[in-house]
Formats: sequence, structure tokens, C-alpha cells
Amino acid sequence: MPFEYFCFGCDAVSPERRAREADAEDELIEHRHTMHGGLRSASGDGVRRVHSEARGDRFLPKGSCLGVLFLLALVLANCWGR
Repeated sequence: MPFEYFCFGCDAVSPERRAREADAEDELIEHRHTMHGGLRSASGDGVRRVHSEARGDRFLPKGSCLGVLFLLALVLANCWGR
């Protein structure tokens, strides 16, 4: 499962997921230096494991896509009813 860093202080998340936890930690340290002057965010930051399939990144559609499909189904159902 891939890893990503997060920062609650500036609401940042890794631009890319990394296969290794150490790579995500390196990005987190770089983020701390560039955005927070090397300090840890008071709101919290860290590295977390992400389950990519559960987030709709591969085979499953994302939530916005599901919403559009649902609205389209409602419109089509309304058209067939008349």
C-alpha cells in the first residue's frame, strides 16, 4: 500500500503517493523546511498509509463521478416516466 504525508497546519497532502514510507517521510521533511521553516506544524503532520483502491484511484469511480451518474439516472428516469 502506498504512503503519503499530510499537514493539518496548511492542509497539505503529498502530490504523489510513494511506495516506501521513507520516501514519504523525506517529502514531509522537505515540506517542513519549505513551508514551516523546519518546524513541525502545531496542528500536526505525519505519514500515513493509504489504501488506493478504497479512494477510487484505480478501478472504482470517485465520489463526484458517482454523484453525476446518480443525477443522470434520475433525469433519465424522469424522462421515461412521461
